[in-house]
Amino acid sequence: MQADLIYDVGMGNGDDTAYYLTRGFRVLAIDANPVAVEQASRRFAPEIKAGRLSILNIGFCEKEGEVPFWVCDSVPEWSSFGEAIASREGAVCHQIQVFCRSFKSVLAEFGMPYYLKLDIEGREIFCLRDLIGSEELPQYVSFEQNRWSFEALPLLHKFGYTGFKLISQVNYLAVQYPPTKEERLHQRIHTLLRSRNPLLRIARKLGARHLLEAKVDRTRRRNGWKFPSGCSGPFAEETPGRWQDIDEIMSTFRTAWDASGAGEPSIFWGLENPGFWADFHAKREA
Repeated sequence: MQADLIYDVGMGNGDDTAYYLTRGFRVLAIDANPVAVEQASRRFAPEIKAGRLSILNIGFCEKEGEVPFWVCDSVPEWSSFGEAIASREGAVCHQIQVFCRSFKSVLAEFGMPYYLKLDIEGREIFCLRDLIGSEELPQYVSFEQNRWSFEALPLLHKFGYTGFKLISQVNYLAVQYPPTKEERLHQRIHTLLRSRNPLLRIARKLGARHLLEAKVDRTRRRNGWKFPSGCSGPFAEETPGRWQDIDEIMSTFRTAWDASGAGEPSIFWGLENPGFWADFHAKREA
C-alpha cells in the first residue's frame, strides 16, 4: 500500500480530487465521462505536470472492451453506463462508447492506494470484487450506498475491514441510531429555520437566519475547506461519528433504507426530500 496515494474513482467535476491534493496526497483520478476528464485536465494541469495527479478516462465492467455510456447533458454528474440513471427526471443524455478495464489491471499499474473512493453510479461492486485475492488492501474505502451495498459490506468485512460509517451526503452527518447530540442540534436548527411562528419569523428577518444557517453549514467544513454539493466529503479519520461494527452498520443501513423508502423525513437525507444519498466508509486496521 502506498501511504501517500488516493484513488478518486468517479472523479466527476474534480472537487474531491482538489481536496485530496490540498491534503498533500498524490491522486489517481478516474472517470468514464470524457468531458469531465478534459475539464479536469485543464483545471489540474500544474498538478499533472508535477506528477501529483494522473487521470484515466475509463470505466469498469466485468469484461474489458468498449461499452455504451450515456453522457447527461444537463446534469453531468448523472452520466452513467445505465441509461435510466443518466436520463432520470427527464434529463437529456446521449450515448458514446467508453473503454472499460478491470480494476485489477489498474491496481497492477498504479499500486494499492491508502484510500479508495468509489462513486460510479452503482458499479462500485466491480471494483470491490477485484480486491479479492489482493495481498495488500487500502486502509480506507468509501462507496456510494445503493442496492449493491448489501453485498459490498459483508465483502469488505470478509477482507478484514472492521469499522464502518454511513455518512449523509446532504450534510456530512454520520447516520447512526440514536442520533448524536450534534445531529439533534442540526434537527432543531432546521426546525427553527422552517417554523412559521411569528416571533421566529421576525427574528430570522433581523439576522437570526444567517446565524442559524452558519451553524448548519459548519458540518460541510474541514481543515479550512468547504465541500461543495456533490463531493464525497471528509475521509478516513476526518469523517464524523463513530465507527460501527458490521452488525450495527447493517442494522443502521436497513433502518435508514426502509425509512427513506417509506418517505419518512429525516435530518440524514433532508427534511423535504426523502431521497437517501449517503456514502459508506470502511477502515481496516494497519
